[in-house]
Amino acid sequence: MPKLPAVYRGALILAIPLLSVIITVYGWMWSRQEEAKAHWWVNHTEEVMRESNVLLRLLLDAETGVRGYKITQDEDFLKPYQQSLQEIPSRLNSLKQLTEDNPLQKQHLQAIEPQVQQRLNVLARILQRMEIEQQTTLSPQLRQLFEESQQEMNIVRNLLNAFQKEEWRLLNSRRDNLEQVRNVTNILLVSTITISLISYFVAVQFYRNSEGKLEEQAKELVLVNTSLAETNANLTSRNQELDQFTYIVSHDLKAPLRAIANLSEWLEEDLQDKLDEDTSHQLTLLRQRVFRMDAFIDGLLRYSRAGRLKEEKTIVDVKELLAEIIDSLNPPPEFTIKINGAMPVFKTEVLPLQQVLSNLISNGIKYNSNPEGKIEIFVSDRDSAYQFAIADNGMGIPVRYHEKIFEIFQTLASREEKESTGIGLSIVKKIVENQGGKIWLESQEGQGTTFYFTWLK
Repeated sequence: MPKLPAVYRGALILAIPLLSVIITVYGWMWSRQEEAKAHWWVNHTEEVMRESNVLLRLLLDAETGVRGYKITQDEDFLKPYQQSLQEIPSRLNSLKQLTEDNPLQKQHLQAIEPQVQQRLNVLARILQRMEIEQQTTLSPQLRQLFEESQQEMNIVRNLLNAFQKEEWRLLNSRRDNLEQVRNVTNILLVSTITISLISYFVAVQFYRNSEGKLEEQAKELVLVNTSLAETNANLTSRNQELDQFTYIVSHDLKAPLRAIANLSEWLEEDLQDKLDEDTSHQLTLLRQRVFRMDAFIDGLLRYSRAGRLKEEKTIVDVKELLAEIIDSLNPPPEFTIKINGAMPVFKTEVLPLQQVLSNLISNGIKYNSNPEGKIEIFVSDRDSAYQFAIADNGMGIPVRYHEKIFEIFQTLASREEKESTGIGLSIVKKIVENQGGKIWLESQEGQGTTFYFTWLK
C-alpha cells in the first residue's frame, strides 16, 4: 500500500478531531430532538391518562349524585349528575383526538363510548322511576336498576383499565426509548472525545517528528530553485547565443548566394547576344537553385525559432485574421476560399496562430491542381480548445504519408515541380504542439485533404 504524503497525513490527522466534533454536535442535536420528542409523547400519554381518569370520575359522580338524591330527596345532590352529563361528551371527544394516531386505542374508545352512554341511560331511567314512586325506600324495580347501573359501571371501568394499561405500556416504552437515546448520546460523546484527544496527541507527535524533515525539505527546495534559476539563466544565454549563431550563419550563407544570383544575372545581361538557349536555361536554373537555397535557410531559421519566442496575448478576431491572411496570399481569381460558420473571438498569441493558418491555407493553394480549386475553413468548440479544419479539393495525400509529411525536409511533389523547402508543416506542427494543441489530417489520394488542429482557449 503506497504511503500517503506528509501533507495528506497531517490533514487526515487534523480532520479526525474535527470530524469527531461535528459528529458530537450532530449527535447532541439529534439526542435533543429525540429527547424533546420523547418528552412530548410522555406528556401526551399523561394527558390521555388524566382525561380517562376525569371520565371515570364523572361517571362515579353521576351515580353518587343520583344515590344522594334518592336518600335525601334534595335536588342539590343532582348537580354532580347534571355536570357529568354536560362534561362527559367533551371528555370523550378529547380522548378521540388524543388517540387519533393509535388504532388500538381508537378501538378501545369505540367500545367505551356506547357503554358510557348505556350507563347514563340507566341512571336516567333510575331518576324517572324515582319520580314515579316518590318514596325513600328502594323498590324491587329501583334495586334492579341500581344493580344494572353497577354492572354497566364495572364494564366501563374494565374497558377504561384496558385503555389505561395500553397507555402505561406506551409510556414505559417511550421512557425506555428516551433512556436509550441518552445512553447512545453519552457513548457517542465519550467516544468522540476520546478519539479527538488521541488524534490531537497523534497530530502533535506527527508535527514534532515532521518538523525536522520539513526544514530539510525546505533547504533542499531552496537549493533546487537556485539550481533551476541557474539552469534557466544558462538556457536563456544559450538560446541567445544560438539565435546569434543562426543569424550569423544564415548571413554568411546568404551573402555568397546573393553574389551567385547577381553574377548570373550580370553574365546573362553582358553576354545576352552570345548565349545560346541551353546556356540561358542553365543560368535560369542556377538562380532558381539559389532562391530555393535562400528559402531553405529562411525556413531553418523559422523552424529553430518556432515556439521559443513568446508574445503577449491579445484579443483575436479569427474572422478578421483569416481575411488578412487570404488577402496577403492573393489566391488566383478562379480559386475559392470559404469561411464556414461563425469564427471565435478569444485571447491568444496572434503571430503563432497566423503562421499556422497562413501555412495551411498557402499549402492548400500551392498544391491544388484542380481548375476549380477550393478551400473551406471550419471551427468547432471543444470545451477547453477550438478545433480548426482547413479542407481543400486538391490532389489528396496517400495514407502512408500522413505522418511523414510533418517531418522536416519532407515533400510529396518533386522540387522541380513545386518549389518547397519541406519545412512548412514541421514548423506548423511545432507551433501547435508548443501551444498545447495537436495537429492531424484526413485525406485519400485524389479526394482532397483536411488538416485539423486544436488551439487552447
